[in-house]
Amino acid sequence: MRREAIAAKNVTISPELFARITEEAAAEGTTADQIANEAMKRYLAVRRVDRLQRYGHKRAEELGITEDDVPRLIAESRAERRR
Repeated sequence: MRREAIAAKNVTISPELFARITEEAAAEGTTADQIANEAMKRYLAVRRVDRLQRYGHKRAEELGITEDDVPRLIAESRAERRR
C-alpha cells in the first residue's frame, strides 16, 4: 500500500472555530486535521460548481437561451443522439 506524502501547512483560524472543530472531531472519533481536510475538499467542490453555474448562465445569456427553452433543447439533443 502506497502512503501519500502529507505536507504540513499552517493555516490560521479563529479560536472559536478551532474549538468547534476539535469538539466535532472528538465526537466523531477523528482528528481536527481530517475534518479540516474534508471541509476544504467540500468547499473547493462547491466553488467549482458555482463557477460552472456562472459560466452556464453567461453562455445561456449570450446565446439567448431562457429557462423555458431548456426542455425543448434537451428533447432536441436526445432526438439527435438517437439518429
